[in-house]
This record gives sequence, structure tokens and C-alpha cells, in this order.
Amino acid sequence: MPKTTLYFAYGSLLDPERISKIAPGSKFAFIAHYPETRLDFVDHDEGAVPTLTKAAGNTVWGGVFELPDEEISAVAEAEAAEGRVPGFDLKAVDREGNKHDCLTFVTSEPANGELRPSPEYLEAMVNGARHWNLPAGWVLGLEDLGEDPLFM
Repeated sequence: MPKTTLYFAYGSLLDPERISKIAPGSKFAFIAHYPETRLDFVDHDEGAVPTLTKAAGNTVWGGVFELPDEEISAVAEAEAAEGRVPGFDLKAVDREGNKHDCLTFVTSEPANGELRPSPEYLEAMVNGARHWNLPAGWVLGLEDLGEDPLFM
């Protein structure tokens, strides 16, 4: 049996087309969230990219994938291209309340609350959130990132 690692996707790799190109052996496992965590954005070469920040009263939803160990380096390379490195010391929580250690990538740069991702990047996040049936409120919140006139 090949060894796998649980990988929590919340950015562009949540999109099923993108994850399948980067890690064709990945398999969607379940929906999970990081409690006490906020979705933030940081400036990067290609525009704003998401990261996770510990913040009471917030939650970030994403998809957890079983990632073949031989494909971890491809995912790490794709995440690094967006300025993220492995590391988040909280456990992802599934809908039944079970806690899971997951490979998760975050930026080392400080977040900027005024930044928003490009429409194309946001579309990948929303497509993935819809595809994997993340909570409707989360999907609406992602959609609002592109429509809120305060941030245009």
C-alpha cells in the first residue's frame, strides 16, 4: 500500500482541476475546518494569495486530500510558488468533530486585511469550495470577496 499524507487545501489547489494536475494521485477525503483561524491575504508576485492566521472566533473551511507521499514535493512546489511553506500547528476538524494532523501551507509574510485575490484566483477557490460542497456560508463569503465594493 502506498503511503499517504493528509493535505488541507484552502487556496487555489482546492479546485479539482488544479489539484489533479499537480497531484494526480490525490484523493478527496473529507471536508474540514481550522477553528480559531481566519483566512487572510498577503501580497505576492502574482497578486494577493491566501494564508491562515490564528484568530479567535473565526473558522477556515477547506478540503482534506489523501496525498501520495511521492506527490508531496509537487504540492509543496505549487504552494511555494504562491509564497507558502509547510506549517500550521493546529489540527483540522472534520464535520464529526474528529481532529486530524494535516499538511497545511501558510505564508511567513504578515497579512494585509485590505488585499483581495485576483478574480481568476478567487474563481479557483470558489469552484473548489462548491465542488467539494463546503458549507454554503463559507462559499458565499468567498464569493463576497470579489463583490464587496468596499474592496474594489
